[in-house]
Amino acid sequence: MTFSVREFLEESGVPRERIHFELFTIPGAGKRSVASEIKMASISTGAISKVFVKRDGITFDFDLAMGGQNLLDAALQRGVDLPYACKGGVCCTCKAKLLEGKVEMDENWGLEPDEVAAGYILTCQAHPLTDRIVVDFDAK
Repeated sequence: MTFSVREFLEESGVPRERIHFELFTIPGAGKRSVASEIKMASISTGAISKVFVKRDGITFDFDLAMGGQNLLDAALQRGVDLPYACKGGVCCTCKAKLLEGKVEMDENWGLEPDEVAAGYILTCQAHPLTDRIVVDFDAK
């Protein structure tokens, strides 16, 4: 219903940036498309990204295989205390600013287009595409 209402509002002339909604479940939860799986497999060539994560003024760094885990899970696994709630690309609790490098997000149900354009990512959905990634949770 949410998407039908959004579509109706857009067709009625309401600018997309004025339409806001909240999802309480993730459409297609637990499913990754075949195209996404193929793309992730092709990215996973053994290349490693050096990841730097800043939170509360402290910077942590670790290596992460391109095409492997997302940034959030990799950091949590290494003991970095980062905020998260849904891990599904909806709540934006894990939102951070990408200061350097490139990532690809599996899903993005929470960030507005202007936030993405400003460099914000959902770390629970982000996979590195470059050999160096710098992410700042302190950036507002």
